[in-house]
Amino acid sequence: MRQIKYLLAVFLTGLLVACGGGGGNPGTNPFLPPPTSTSPATPTAAVAIYNSAGTSVTSISVGSAYTAKATILDGSGKPVSGVLVTFSLSGASIAVLSPSTALTDSNGVAQVAISPASISSIGAATLAANATVSGTAVSASLDFAVQASSLTLSPVTVGSTSLPSGGNTQVQVTALIGGVPSTAVPVNVNFTVSCGRINGKDTSGGGVSVTTDGSGIATATYDAATSSGGLCSGSVTIVAASAGISPQSTAVNVAAPSANAIVFVSATPAQIYLANTGNVEQSIVKFRVLSSAGTAMPNVPVRFTIVVNPGGVGIGSAGSYGAKTETTLQNGEVSVSVFSGTIPGPVKIRAELQSSPGVFAESQNLTVASGPPSQKYMSLAVETFNIEGWNIDGTSTQLTVRIADRQGNAVADGTVVNFTAEGGQVARSCATAMINGISQCVVTFQSQNPRPTGGRGSILAYLEGTKDYVDANGNNQYDAGIDTLINQGDAYRDDNENGQYDAGEFLIPRFGSQSCAGTGEPFPSRVNTCDSTLATTVRQQAVILFTSSNPLMTPISIGTSGISFKLSSLDNPLLPLPSGTSVTAEALDTDSTDGLNCSVAGSVLGSPIPNVNPGTNASANLSTSHAVALKDCSSGDLIKINVRVPSGLTTTFPISLP
Repeated sequence: MRQIKYLLAVFLTGLLVACGGGGGNPGTNPFLPPPTSTSPATPTAAVAIYNSAGTSVTSISVGSAYTAKATILDGSGKPVSGVLVTFSLSGASIAVLSPSTALTDSNGVAQVAISPASISSIGAATLAANATVSGTAVSASLDFAVQASSLTLSPVTVGSTSLPSGGNTQVQVTALIGGVPSTAVPVNVNFTVSCGRINGKDTSGGGVSVTTDGSGIATATYDAATSSGGLCSGSVTIVAASAGISPQSTAVNVAAPSANAIVFVSATPAQIYLANTGNVEQSIVKFRVLSSAGTAMPNVPVRFTIVVNPGGVGIGSAGSYGAKTETTLQNGEVSVSVFSGTIPGPVKIRAELQSSPGVFAESQNLTVASGPPSQKYMSLAVETFNIEGWNIDGTSTQLTVRIADRQGNAVADGTVVNFTAEGGQVARSCATAMINGISQCVVTFQSQNPRPTGGRGSILAYLEGTKDYVDANGNNQYDAGIDTLINQGDAYRDDNENGQYDAGEFLIPRFGSQSCAGTGEPFPSRVNTCDSTLATTVRQQAVILFTSSNPLMTPISIGTSGISFKLSSLDNPLLPLPSGTSVTAEALDTDSTDGLNCSVAGSVLGSPIPNVNPGTNASANLSTSHAVALKDCSSGDLIKINVRVPSGLTTTFPISLP
């Protein structure tokens, strides 16, 4: 009993201490648990996918609308509005988000659209949502699946199942998802055909892709002709396909093509030359056969005839005048060879369908020219003969060759004319071209070393051609033993202008040995080098004068009423001064007491100095004559003759009147 009272006393004492009795420190009650502190709760996030009915799902597929939603709550479980939520996918190749960010609404929900990446998408991915609430990052994720779509194609429809040759028709197919047209999801449909084109393109390289429109329909145009121009015929299969699903096909029947047009294409070359003249004698004349659709027709027989024949023109082979039949190639083209005869003139070839002669076309612009260049029609013209070239390099003049065949018609464009010069420099060759229908070509000659003795430089122009002949039987071709040949020997350049070939002069040998006369310029021909053939070197020679910059004046008569004189080149006195040299005169009255005022009456006769043709006589004096009339002059008066050459050098000759 005493012990119980003691324990009770101790207990009561402890209570008094714990209650702070007596005003002291209350302390800690060793018999009670220690106090604890409470921290704020952490915000949370949740993410889910909902279908169009608002039901949470864990898989999506093409053809329906889906929404990814993230719900953000604070530590007390209340919605947090206005928070940025970022959505992401681990499998972006099979699904897509649009957009990828959103703000939470008053319910703490942020949402974006989610859909399969394509019709063929299938697999699984993870959807994640991340946000920051009052400095605390929160996130949530969801694994979901992308299911295969229920895409199918409707049967292929065509505007017409029966087409004419080369015709076309519209082709359509509808993409279906779950049996309903895919109006919201575009689908690529690939069209191929067994023959022809889709939307103008060949499908042999993998087909032509067309995307469905807002109604889920893919539309294309089928053409019953190939890219190369060939025509389809019979049953043609059209196939529509899309990735991962069964294709659909249909067939159209295309009528066989029939030829109903023929057109002229070309004649190459358009100008050929008389037979046996050594020039082009054959032309290839080409036509093309077409269907009603304008496409090429292969394997069609075409009959050729000559409807205009100037004389002796052959078709198919030389000397063959009858009709000839050829078959068109894969591109619809057909050609025939045409050979020249003995008479020049236009040629017309008719091509007609063998199965329908009323369908035909005729060649255009094909002609037979009389032949190659003729010696009779060779012409060499010099722009300026007397150039200021003795003292100056680079003084130019132009040489023009005009050449025709023995009928006086233009030779073929591109006929090459060659040149060679005794002195100075001349372009080696030129190729003829027709200017206003005239065959000609031009080269430049310039002064330089060597300068020929006496200042006369020979130039030879030459090319391959024919001699002239007298056509005794009138068949317009040379017949040996019947026609008379105007023969000529080897061409050469007659540098010393003595009318005969001398060793060292430029020679073009043909190795003939028949007896014949020789000639000099302008058509130099070496003696006794003729032959009996028609071929020859057509040639012509011209002479360029290397005239001096320094004049030489030779008085003829001097009087108070006038003066006459000659002018020539100081370095080559037989040559004139350069073409274009001006000659003027001025008078100086030396006697002011005689009441006369000496003056020059008019200009100097013979100024400016003209273009002087050197001729063929190397010894000819080509100096020019001049005269000046005087007025009121008397003995002792002074007359100055001023000579200005094209380079600008002026020389004055003073003459005192007797």
